[in-house]
Amino acid sequence: MSMSIRGGAAPLGPVHVRLTGLVRGDEKGPGIGIVNAPTAAEATAELHRVARVAGADKVVSVAADYRRAALAGGTTSTQWRIEVQAWGTAMAPVKIEPSDDVERKRDPEAAKAKDQDAAKKTDEARDAQDDASQAKAESTTAAEQAAAQQADAAAPPQTSTDTGSTMDSATPPPASSPSPDR
Repeated sequence: MSMSIRGGAAPLGPVHVRLTGLVRGDEKGPGIGIVNAPTAAEATAELHRVARVAGADKVVSVAADYRRAALAGGTTSTQWRIEVQAWGTAMAPVKIEPSDDVERKRDPEAAKAKDQDAAKKTDEARDAQDDASQAKAESTTAAEQAAAQQADAAAPPQTSTDTGSTMDSATPPPASSPSPDR
């Protein structure tokens, strides 16, 4: 079993058309149309026109529905409402862009200049990013140092209630031994 992928058309989306009309007739069915009564063929043709306006090349999975309903009846004639719907999926041709290999074969100098420009822009972006991260790291370090100095200067010395000695905030507290009554 061989499978192939065709790149001929891509779906644009669903398309829907509804046509309505009034017809006079007798109890046997519709007769002369007050306005031209739509047919399934007309609805399908309108569906294709709408799809072409939207940019489609063709419509696939087309279906139509014809409905007739009596609106009002009298002694001599009856009015019928005719409604025809058609729907399908609009398909557009696939636009194939030339690959880089084709461009390189046509004009190798332009492709080389394009590559150099792209490399230069990449290097400039990388340098700017490195400079920004370095400046951020320096400002963060300076801010942390300033905050630590302010905290040291603003913090009063802590006193321990157990020993009555003064403790510096940089000195760790003495290890306490468990009391024997616990």
